Amino acid sequence: YCRMYIDFNQLPENSRLWVYGSSRIIQESDKIEIHNIIVPFLEKWNHHGKSLTCSYIILNNHFLIIGLDESINPTGGCSVDGLQKIILEIDHNFAFNLFERLNVFLFLENKVHCVASKDLNQITGLDQDSLIFNLNIEKKQEINDWLIPIKDTWCKRFLN
Repeated sequence: YCRMYIDFNQLPENSRLWVYGSSRIIQESDKIEIHNIIVPFLEKWNHHGKSLTCSYIILNNHFLIIGLDESINPTGGCSVDGLQKIILEIDHNFAFNLFERLNVFLFLENKVHCVASKDLNQITGLDQDSLIFNLNIEKKQEINDWLIPIKDTWCKRFLN
């Protein structure tokens, strides 16, 4: 028997990730409620009847990250749809704007700032070397390098 839901730190480095950024801070009280919604889902998450070894973590009080060890059982269309459905439910309950792809997450003065990409040029002190979170990472090992300079992203065109 293979446990489906495990501690995020136990997921192997090549685990697949889904990263969602919240436009507002995820409070401690939100985290408890999210846990109560997402863990029952992840414990039963499966692909064609095969349980999926997975977890989640909330980082920097802004990022909800789902991880899946695909080396045991891969996932596909219907199970990914199920994940999206539960994330939509969380988004609806908490108004996190998790699906707003035009938001960018800056790391300024050791804090996460969520900004609409079109407003980047209005932020004082921002330049091409300022760091943003790359939410397009796909593997757990990439979390170590997910802060990248704006010049290496699609957002660079918004800076003068």
